[in-house]
Amino acid sequence: MSEVLHIYTRVSTIVQADEGMSLDIQRELGIKRASELGFSYKLWDEGGKSSNHEELDKRPKLSQLFNEIKRGAVKHLFVYDQSRLSRNDTVSSIFRIECAKKGVTLYNKEGKYNLSDHNDHFMKQILDAVGQFDNAQRAERTRMGKLARVRQGCWQGGPPPYGYEIKDRKLAINEDEAKWVRLIFERYASKVPTIDIKMELDRNGVEPRRKRGTWTMGSLNALLRNTHYIGFYEFKDKKAEDPVTVQCPRILSSDLWSRVKATRDEHMERRRSINPTKHFYMLKHILRCAHCGTWLSGVFHKQQSKNHYYCPKKERVWAKRPPELEDKWKRGRVCQMTRSLPIDTTDELVWNSVLDAISKSTLMREEVRKKVLTNRKRILEGNLKSEKDQVAKVKALKKHIAKLDDNIIDLESDRLMGKITLAQYPKIKERITAEMIEMQAELERLEGQVLHTQELKDWSNWVKTFQKQIENYRKFSPHQRKDVLQKLLTFVDVHLIDNQTHWLEIQFKVPLVGDLLVYKDPKQKDLGYSLNDGVTALLAEQVSRHYSNKTPIETKG
Repeated sequence: MSEVLHIYTRVSTIVQADEGMSLDIQRELGIKRASELGFSYKLWDEGGKSSNHEELDKRPKLSQLFNEIKRGAVKHLFVYDQSRLSRNDTVSSIFRIECAKKGVTLYNKEGKYNLSDHNDHFMKQILDAVGQFDNAQRAERTRMGKLARVRQGCWQGGPPPYGYEIKDRKLAINEDEAKWVRLIFERYASKVPTIDIKMELDRNGVEPRRKRGTWTMGSLNALLRNTHYIGFYEFKDKKAEDPVTVQCPRILSSDLWSRVKATRDEHMERRRSINPTKHFYMLKHILRCAHCGTWLSGVFHKQQSKNHYYCPKKERVWAKRPPELEDKWKRGRVCQMTRSLPIDTTDELVWNSVLDAISKSTLMREEVRKKVLTNRKRILEGNLKSEKDQVAKVKALKKHIAKLDDNIIDLESDRLMGKITLAQYPKIKERITAEMIEMQAELERLEGQVLHTQELKDWSNWVKTFQKQIENYRKFSPHQRKDVLQKLLTFVDVHLIDNQTHWLEIQFKVPLVGDLLVYKDPKQKDLGYSLNDGVTALLAEQVSRHYSNKTPIETKG
């Protein structure tokens, strides 16, 4: 019986178009090599597998071939080059080791290698490294080429946004869809509800781009935020630090875009104010169920003497159960948090535990604060140096935008008085409006930087004065307390220990619980000190009986 040459073939999405590397050519070269050797052959055709499928478990043919090598059934293996097996270092190394152990001779387009021979094994490793370097260069060239095409205005791939089509590799307006884009924006700017816009599109048989059928509220809202329609979009490359701003044909006027944005902002503000919480709960979005991870809710009902925090997961799950579900409700089936916590005593327990921990913390004392926050202070000083420049730029931009706004008003007057032609008017207005949008975007960016600097300054000042205000904080209102807790804590995990006891695991943002200042020489403190970090968690115990206000409270460090 003649020897068998096992031929493994694969193409990836990156190299499918490369000449000389198709599946047919890989097969032909493998069969030709088998003929030259006087061997029969067996094909292992993986087909098209991209670089996202380099692991063995994602390549069935390669996995089967590997198992055959392990049991000694393969002695001769042909691949076009090393990258056909895998570009993954780990997978390649596994194959080399197993082939060396089983005495497999590896053939490729350049020659053959007996991997049990040290020289051949070393040469194969060198060729593998060269192949990996070549693949990395090819991928980088592909990425840079794509980035260069994007900068030239070419579409980066994938379906174009609704209202556009691809012509000569660039976005071009699809007038059949663009008229509906304009209608959507006009209706929304005129305060027509989004659901009514959807119904109008459906009645007219207008289909969305990505999913044939009817429009969804999500697709309409996404379309209303799409900057393509005012002539630009941002392309974010995986390795590039800053996004690339790409110009494209404009479908909408800046005036219509601005009116839609104002309407959208108005709707957002209205949604924030709808259904506000009737009662204030100091620890809402701070207390978390340790058993299921759900934020605890609060309930207050004076007539029924209800005043407690509880885990709402059970009622949410039960409300969404299928109507045909016949199982009766059972305590603890959804979540083990079957007992609530009294609001008043829990609020006091958390607040006093936090203040006690801070008052004992070395980290929060003024002397150590100067040492610990040196780096933050340096960052702050650097930001403050540029803050004046940023504020000056903001002022200049606002002045520039105001002038552009005046130019648009003057332009309208010139059009009405016949000083410019009707053909000139839209081009001039578009140019001025585009500049205004660009200036507004830069203004928003600078205002964000100024706000960040101010927040950093506020935080530093807050830390500086906190220790002096500890006693005053004990007298804070519930709203003020909540604000402080949100600055200091990540969350408070609530564990139900038994029917009467909860453990509250208070998680701080910094390790200030039990931290310690250690002097190099206690007798000569001027020789310096070090700060031993504490921990971020503080454990407090809440013992409750019938939600009584006389609940005994015990705090543990």
